[in-house]
Amino acid sequence: MKSCPKYTFGVGDRFAHGAHAQLTAFIEAKKLGIDITPVWNKSNREHLIIGSEPIQTRQAADKAVADLGWSGEYLLDADHINFSTVDRFVAPCDFFTLDVADDIGEAADPSDVDAFLARHPELVGTLAIDGIAEPLEITRDDVVKAANKFLKATQKA
Repeated sequence: MKSCPKYTFGVGDRFAHGAHAQLTAFIEAKKLGIDITPVWNKSNREHLIIGSEPIQTRQAADKAVADLGWSGEYLLDADHINFSTVDRFVAPCDFFTLDVADDIGEAADPSDVDAFLARHPELVGTLAIDGIAEPLEITRDDVVKAANKFLKATQKA
């Protein structure tokens, strides 16, 4: 499995025709001493709208890399996928950005919320943030509300 380099930049080649131009920008940045790893990303939704397949994004990126002699790392992200859409992204992609939006707002099991609160007592209390005049007071109820909105989605991810 590849690891994600320190500096990456996501590029969306929506129609699989821009990889050469996009990679040229990374080559020019490298000439200036800026080493950034390109990450081609295209969501399942974008593939459905355009009528493309993830393998086409991989082929466009691979061709640009070969044609331009890029020797640095590059990656493909299966962007905004979920369990029902992952299969066609497995072979061509290097990593996966999970989309759990459908689960946001679905309350988690109360015992899971209680366990989460027990594991993270540091979330309750006073939070001072530079640039904000008054510190924020985070109550247990605030954390419960947030957990009920987001915990189930993070558990699914």
